[in-house]
Amino acid sequence: MVVYSANEFTSLPNFNDLKGEINLLSSQVFNHTSVSDNVGMTLNEDGYIGYLTLDNKIVACGFGKDDTSTPSKYKTMYIHTFGVHSDYRGRGLCQLIVKEFINKFGKNYILYLTVRTELGHVNENAIRCYEKSGFIMLPEVYRDHYDGKNNAMIRLPTISKNTIRKRRSRKKSRNKRK
Repeated sequence: MVVYSANEFTSLPNFNDLKGEINLLSSQVFNHTSVSDNVGMTLNEDGYIGYLTLDNKIVACGFGKDDTSTPSKYKTMYIHTFGVHSDYRGRGLCQLIVKEFINKFGKNYILYLTVRTELGHVNENAIRCYEKSGFIMLPEVYRDHYDGKNNAMIRLPTISKNTIRKRRSRKKSRNKRK
């Protein structure tokens, strides 16, 4: 399992096969009647594509995009369209692919996504996956989407133990100077 930048992905020797397989999976998991070109859209946005292969087929995928639409002192990334093939659900694969995006971007980015919360059609499995990965639901931040109401979930950048130690060390040295 790996997350590729658009440039890295297009450099893969089996790029066209991967593109077709990921597009098919990302459309099937959301019950689309036609295949959407999620890979093409992500490549056009200079985004990121992650996927997981088991039994010689792609069984999970997800996408990411730097959010530069509003100037901010924080880097933000919209991650989206995470899906797991129906034959492979219940194995923690959603969490694996989300964790791959966190490993690559979680130290420097505020990660955010939206998840279906439409009454009667709440995507409980996805919410559970994202919460286990450190995301929190923003209950009053939502948008109407083709599949109903979706709420935003965010995950703040990870603070490493070394960062905490450095802060403590600076604080101690400032206190000694006083």
